[in-house]
Amino acid sequence: MGTEEGIVQISVASVVEEVLQQGKGLSDIDLASRKAEEASLRRYVAAGWLRKTIGVVAAKDLPAEPSEEDFRLGLRSGIVLCNVLNKVQPGAVQKVVEAPPDSVNVPDGAALSAYQYFENVRNFLVAVEEMGIPSFEASDLEKGGKSSRIINCVLALKSYSEWKHGGGSGSWKYSGNSKPSSAGKQFVRRNSEPFMNLISRTSSIINKSPDSSDVGHEAREMVNPSSLQMLVHDLLSDKKQEDIPFIVENMLSKVMEEFEHRLASQNEQSKTSHKETVVPTTDESPLQLTCEETQVAIIEDEEKAPDEGTCGRVDIDDDGASTTPVVRQLMLVEHQHKEVQQLKSTLHDARVDLQSLQLKYQEEVSNLGKHLHGLAHAASSYQKVLEENRKLYNQVQDLKGNIRVYCRVRPFLPGQPNSLSTVDHLDDGNITITTPSKYGKEGKKSFTFNKVFGPSGTQEEVFADTQPLIRSVLDGYNVCIFAYGQTGSGKTHTMTGPSDLTKETLGVNYRALSDLFNISEQRKDVISYDISVQMVEIYNEQVRDLLTPDGVNKKVEIRNSSQKGFNVPDANLVPVTSTSDVLNLMNLGHKNRAVSATAMNDRSSRSHSCLTVHVQGK
Repeated sequence: MGTEEGIVQISVASVVEEVLQQGKGLSDIDLASRKAEEASLRRYVAAGWLRKTIGVVAAKDLPAEPSEEDFRLGLRSGIVLCNVLNKVQPGAVQKVVEAPPDSVNVPDGAALSAYQYFENVRNFLVAVEEMGIPSFEASDLEKGGKSSRIINCVLALKSYSEWKHGGGSGSWKYSGNSKPSSAGKQFVRRNSEPFMNLISRTSSIINKSPDSSDVGHEAREMVNPSSLQMLVHDLLSDKKQEDIPFIVENMLSKVMEEFEHRLASQNEQSKTSHKETVVPTTDESPLQLTCEETQVAIIEDEEKAPDEGTCGRVDIDDDGASTTPVVRQLMLVEHQHKEVQQLKSTLHDARVDLQSLQLKYQEEVSNLGKHLHGLAHAASSYQKVLEENRKLYNQVQDLKGNIRVYCRVRPFLPGQPNSLSTVDHLDDGNITITTPSKYGKEGKKSFTFNKVFGPSGTQEEVFADTQPLIRSVLDGYNVCIFAYGQTGSGKTHTMTGPSDLTKETLGVNYRALSDLFNISEQRKDVISYDISVQMVEIYNEQVRDLLTPDGVNKKVEIRNSSQKGFNVPDANLVPVTSTSDVLNLMNLGHKNRAVSATAMNDRSSRSHSCLTVHVQGK
């Protein structure tokens, strides 16, 4: 038993690797068990503080270690919660509806009792929200509610009470769900103290071992960091961040238990080897040496006979040969203890890093919230400025005049002599015409308009003066543009255009709708517009719908006022989204109009057409 083959060596890496391979991490059942255990500890702490604050008698319905159902039933009436809150913050709940005496039998669920209990709970929730303490829903106290929010509220109130009793310096802030400190203390005490006691009993022998470097080298050879890293990576790669501390703590606990088990086995083997190794001091009685006695015997031999020469050296060599396996084992234990300490330090650093990441994450979320608040404020200010600009724009339009009258001189048609013109002079806003008199002399009359367009005026020039009114339509104003004149004066040409439409000959109707679409597209990120059109004909004192798809002469009636501003509610209202849709509808309307020849116009419409555009912003 004194040879090196009998030594039982323990490596931190081998123990950790074996534990990881056996369990392959914390199973879902173990994790759920740990979470349930933590929830139970939090519930016990909350119940204990409530009972301590108002007394056991007042909290008779709340056990010291209640189940989730008992905890909910004990607080359902709100009496315990209100009384505790008044203890922490006197006068927070002005009126507490107390339970009836035990002698009075009130059936569970009675209407009056339930209403009174609801008043208690409501008063409590209002009070804690005003104090800035996390609250819960009243439904959480009913069956199937979330008791975790109730526990969190009670623990937050406990934290507030402790802060207030401590002087209330600074601002109070609840740190959230924290694990009870008792769990960590139990873990350290259960695993560390026996291990440290065992190490302290053997440290004196290890410090004087001449072969400590050899054993440390052997232990390092047994460590395989890459395999450990792979196992740890496989263990934690698919786990949630909040579950990692539970898993690491559980695995560390299993590692320590495995160490204790192996050390116990090693101690048993050491004791067996000690019993078999007997060093005789006299011829009559042998002496069995333990680990400590062997070390003392070696020291005494060195002090008593430093100059005895070969004889003394032989004794030391004999004793050293018998104790070498034990010394190496103890040195290996010391080396493993250092590795365990390093593992604990690594775990501590990992926890610190996790806390740092959580703080950094919270800080980034807070900064993001501030930036979003700034953006929301800027967007609100932009909307105010935009609305103000719209008001100013429409005020300018009002200053120009609510009613504007334009005059357009129709050019001569092909084949008509130019000498027949009665226009004597025209400028930007005035026109002078020549009229024959009774005595053969020519008379002149002048007329004033907002603007006069000559025979060479284009469709685009005519629309340019009416274009600002289109924006007012999108801002909610009603606008009417109509052409007046005798048959053949060019009303249809100005409002619609000729039969063969081109980009240059488009009338006011097409250009106005196209401008509406362009402006609505520019504002689509701010407001959405729904644009639809109606087209009717007034002929022989009758109103007909021109947008009937089957071409039937559908007569409709005009209403002085109707819902949504429709003066002709029975006419077809067709939604449009592009200029091409408008062209198709206008072509359909012109086909349905009453047209015949007159002395002034071979293609007289014989009627008045009215195109109404409805714009709805949302």
